[in-house]
Amino acid sequence: MTGGRATAERLGAIFPFEESAAVVTGLAVAVAVLGAGAVIAPVIVLAGVLGLVLVAVCLSNLAAGLAAFTVLTFLDRIPTLGTGITSVKLAGAVLAASWLLTVLQPGGDSKLLVRQHPALTAVAFGLIVWTMASLLWAPDEAAAASVEFRLLQGMLLLFIAFSAIRERKHLNWVIGAFIAGATLSAVVGLAGYTSPDRPGVPPGGERLTGGIGDPNELAAILVPALTFAAFALATVRSLLLRWALLASIVVGALALVRTESRGGLLAMGVVFVAVLFLGGPVRARAVPLILTSVCAGLAYYTLVAPPEALARVSEFRAGGGSGRTDLWTVALEVFRDHPLGGVGIGNFQVVEPLYALRDVSISRADLIVGRTVVVHNTYLHILAELGLLGLVFFGALIIGAFGVGLRATRTLARSGDRDAEMLSRGLLIGTIGMFAAFFFISAQYEKQLPLLLGVLAALSSVAAAARARPERMPATVAELPPLPPGHESA
Repeated sequence: MTGGRATAERLGAIFPFEESAAVVTGLAVAVAVLGAGAVIAPVIVLAGVLGLVLVAVCLSNLAAGLAAFTVLTFLDRIPTLGTGITSVKLAGAVLAASWLLTVLQPGGDSKLLVRQHPALTAVAFGLIVWTMASLLWAPDEAAAASVEFRLLQGMLLLFIAFSAIRERKHLNWVIGAFIAGATLSAVVGLAGYTSPDRPGVPPGGERLTGGIGDPNELAAILVPALTFAAFALATVRSLLLRWALLASIVVGALALVRTESRGGLLAMGVVFVAVLFLGGPVRARAVPLILTSVCAGLAYYTLVAPPEALARVSEFRAGGGSGRTDLWTVALEVFRDHPLGGVGIGNFQVVEPLYALRDVSISRADLIVGRTVVVHNTYLHILAELGLLGLVFFGALIIGAFGVGLRATRTLARSGDRDAEMLSRGLLIGTIGMFAAFFFISAQYEKQLPLLLGVLAALSSVAAAARARPERMPATVAELPPLPPGHESA
């Protein structure tokens, strides 16, 4: 009894009765509201709780908030999560507000892209200005404005990612979040949660879409995720983390072949070639792994996969499948008519049906007129909508970010920070693979693109932090420098 009274007195000294009663009452009301809401609309309540957690995370650490947002970007098309004002849009608004509070904080030392890399910033703003100018000649201004808003969100994410990642642990968080998000998206698809139930499709015969909603787009993000996980294996020491990365590689590889995406498989081939040039210390170990992966893929498609899956990835027919050759033909015709400025951002599908009436050889007119679809090639899509100048801005943004990342990787190699060097090499190679996959999809406004470009640019901050750290202490006696002459006997 005495102990309980003493505890109560100490609590009373810390929390006055009136204030503690108000806190307890507020908590009780909040619990009651959450309990009632969980019965009526559990999904909304869960989203609200997660939103509050995200707000707290973003305000406490911008890099942690970026990592949480990265995971959400892979799940925004899952049923119940992708309707109306999605959780990803709300999370993006919270992240943007947290970034503004960070960069506007008086006396802060925030990393800003405009200060660190003014040339890259100028290219980014040039792309924004050019796309906004294209609204002037776009046939459908409403469609153009909607897509322009998506572009602005992506460009903002580029600036946020650069400011958020300041040291190696931040890089670990974001790359880990990318791997986790891609793996979760694959698991959602493998579990059958997002597979459409269409008549005439046998069980297991549907191409895997995952939380992304499209098999080719899922393949495009699985390629960098698999690469990041493989390079991260060379940096982690924890047995639990190593098993988690191995599990993500197995799940991602299985999901990749289940997408039956030719673009994804070709992108993995590009990754294998890039490893030979940019693999650095892991190049020698990567060659047998590459050969094993190729043999495993061939064994799957020849011994396990249904015949139609093998036919899909091995046969290229004009007008077949998604009708890419027809769409590419139309995109080139649009470019020839509007070589400098294109038809305006977001307006390829507006003008697309007009080209079915011309003397253009196409096999899938239903894709051009019946239900207009995108070009299925990021670079041709930009060329058709924004013209040659728009493609130049877009290409300069990619090349500029890669240049910054490559210079930072060399700096990390000289500084002796092997773990950060391995992560940066994996980031470079995986992003190359993603851009190779973009030859087969229109993904110029997907969130993963500006996110990875921002992380590539932020490698310069990671390299600067590595340079600023004191020299590493020798780990063994063999690493100690030799004694000066005359001191050996000492």
